[in-house]
Amino acid sequence: MAMADNPRWLELSLEADAELAEAISEAIFPYVEGGVALEQTHRRPDGKTADRWEDEQADGPIIVRAYLPDDETLAERKRKVEEALFYLNMVRPTPQPAYRTVAQSDWADAWKASFKPLRIGRRIVIYPTWMHDALPGDAADRDIVIALDPGMAFGTGLHPTTQLCAAALEDYVQPGMRVLDVGSGSGILSILAAKLGAREVLGVDTDSEAVRSGRENVTANGVADRVAIEAGSHDAARGNYDLVVANILAGVITRMLTEGLTSRAPLFILSGILDSQAGDVACAAEAAGLSVIERRTMDDWVCLVCARHGEGI
Repeated sequence: MAMADNPRWLELSLEADAELAEAISEAIFPYVEGGVALEQTHRRPDGKTADRWEDEQADGPIIVRAYLPDDETLAERKRKVEEALFYLNMVRPTPQPAYRTVAQSDWADAWKASFKPLRIGRRIVIYPTWMHDALPGDAADRDIVIALDPGMAFGTGLHPTTQLCAAALEDYVQPGMRVLDVGSGSGILSILAAKLGAREVLGVDTDSEAVRSGRENVTANGVADRVAIEAGSHDAARGNYDLVVANILAGVITRMLTEGLTSRAPLFILSGILDSQAGDVACAAEAAGLSVIERRTMDDWVCLVCARHGEGI
């Protein structure tokens, strides 16, 4: 479809918290053009926005923006977007999008102007690839900088479970470790582990598109010499590791624990667990030979850090 043939676009936008924003992004991703923009509002308790990206934190509502070409596909795309939001609303209340028509010259870059890098953990900064020149010259000396475009599928750091895992990796990854990332998605946690000093990282995911996306992000972040992304699950990984991180569903974690996941490493970071599920996952971990050494929470989500019985961590 030639750009010149498409002078107008329909912009849809809605505001949500970080958890819901990522769910909305993945739900509508197949039906929009050019990806989904997740714009951090960064509202502080005083109602103001932060003035410098160094001070930004992963808080405040998210504005979700996406664009539909104003052509013969518009009606069907819009119907599919609204259908996806309808089904999502059955799980959790989801706002209806607002629509406006924008010119061709505005649609692709307008949202980029207001996007700011996202800070999570103590010193992790996630920035979109087009903002590299805007980063301070010493950013890489002070922070762990990860290039990851907003709104892409498979996770961009906004979801509480990703933030919980990232913060735990900051504390537990040691230089020279071998790390296994189960359910690697966009590759964000694999990339982070490498930048924290892991000498070898394997990310595995059962979604072929996630594998493709993860590999692209690993290359874009210059860690392809230490990080591999492969199709499959934990049983596809070869050998043993020093640390396993799994940011997936609680039921999947429980099943993997019964399938011998605990034999792969002495240390585990487990998330994707709702508060109401944490007790069951902890019991499954104990039954599989692990001790819960730390429990971290954010909103309704829990991250369990576990060590194999008898291991001194």
